[in-house]
Amino acid sequence: MIMNKLIVSTAAFGAVLATALPAQAAQSLAWQRVGTDITGGVSGMALVAGAPVGRNRADVVIVRDNKADGQNRISTVRLRPGKAPVVTPLAWKGPLPKDVEAIDAVPGRKNHYIALASEGTAYHVAIAGGTATVQGSPVSLPDRKSGDNYESFALYRNTVGKIFAVWATRGKNSEKAVVRTAAATVGKASLHIGATADKAKFAVPFPSANEVRHVSDLKVLSDGTVLVSSAQDPNDDNGPFSSAVYNAGKLTIKGGRTPVLHLKKTASLKPLRKFTKKDDRKVEGIVALPGGQAIWGTDDENLGGSVTFDKLR
Repeated sequence: MIMNKLIVSTAAFGAVLATALPAQAAQSLAWQRVGTDITGGVSGMALVAGAPVGRNRADVVIVRDNKADGQNRISTVRLRPGKAPVVTPLAWKGPLPKDVEAIDAVPGRKNHYIALASEGTAYHVAIAGGTATVQGSPVSLPDRKSGDNYESFALYRNTVGKIFAVWATRGKNSEKAVVRTAAATVGKASLHIGATADKAKFAVPFPSANEVRHVSDLKVLSDGTVLVSSAQDPNDDNGPFSSAVYNAGKLTIKGGRTPVLHLKKTASLKPLRKFTKKDDRKVEGIVALPGGQAIWGTDDENLGGSVTFDKLR
């Protein structure tokens, strides 16, 4: 693990409308390593609110999909122009999850995040003093069943302050991902996710090789745009990997209370950013920033984890 001095910041993510990325080669992006081996991948990512945000500048919280005791689950990363990332592993206090696959900041509640394990258990954590402390008891996602595999979770707050959760099974090959949404309540030390209000199946046109994961991460932007990453993993820890990022559709709130998904059909999807096997990147973490920027994070297995800044418009 990479050890550096502690960075503690506040949490939330900025959001902009995803339209189209510039026609530059994916290889031209400046990737920065944030983990050096199979324990150092980025399986989910959230923006830290209150920290400086600008061109190639942000603080993020990342989660790792490690499974063994003593392996890091969560870290902060400080990104600054012209400097190497400062990665600070945090201690995890409370029920220890295996395989943490997603994280998002709690809107309006600084230093608080929801982390999601692959089997569908959500953990409300507060970050302070170098520790991520679980608040209350872990919560099972609505409609979770044995065998489900989740890699995404997002929170969205509407204009009147109500919070809604969006999450998805990752899907696999011909099995589409299932995206669900529900009202949510996040207290200082509690989490409640209501009954599923809407659901939709979702599949991407690329990647299209074996072991496609249709949803490897998901975020909801301020205007309701649903931003999705997808990834291909050949179940070989050395790759090659491929992945893409999509504007997947919209989340709307009916009557100010009921979330509704409007997701695009596979045939109408066009990648905002595409990474082929030649690029060899497995995107599993996405964050939107103010000013039209974004950050992608990868879990490249034996090659560790990397992040890069990109443009959403």
